Amino acid sequence: MTSAPEFSRRVEIDKIGKDGLTEDIVAEPEELAALAERMNLPAILELKAHLELVPWKKGRIRARGHFSAVVDQECVRTLDIFTSEISEAVDRIYIKPEFATAGEMKESVDFDAEAPDAPDVIVDEVIDIGELVAESLALALDPWPKKPGTTFVDYHSGEETGEEGGDGESRSPFAALEKLRKND
Repeated sequence: MTSAPEFSRRVEIDKIGKDGLTEDIVAEPEELAALAERMNLPAILELKAHLELVPWKKGRIRARGHFSAVVDQECVRTLDIFTSEISEAVDRIYIKPEFATAGEMKESVDFDAEAPDAPDVIVDEVIDIGELVAESLALALDPWPKKPGTTFVDYHSGEETGEEGGDGESRSPFAALEKLRKND
């Protein structure tokens, strides 16, 4: 038996109707704490979303809207904790199991990075829009968060470049050796 996600907001597809359904969701403090632990963040201070679920073609339902979050992250440069705001669009297609044939799913799969993802199969006649928002937040997080105002220090040369990697030459260990050779 699998446990429910930390931020679960289940919508029965029968309640969506032909005109669609609009949902505004907000995570509670205990949900924020559990999501922060799942995403290995110091804290998630706020998470909310506005989503529209509308029937789409061939047994599909489209969930789209936006979410916003306020999260604490650890800077990879200084290890300081800093707060950042994230706001992104959400757009996901769900498909009823009876329409999720191999041919139908293959039609959606393309190896183009800009192509839409294959639709998610609806399980038990329910779409969990809370989990959709949690997944969207996880994908939006910077894997290498940098506190605003910090500068990159090239430890090979000891120079602060103020940029992500400087001119490339100072990052080379051979450039650091050349600098040492010139100083002798």
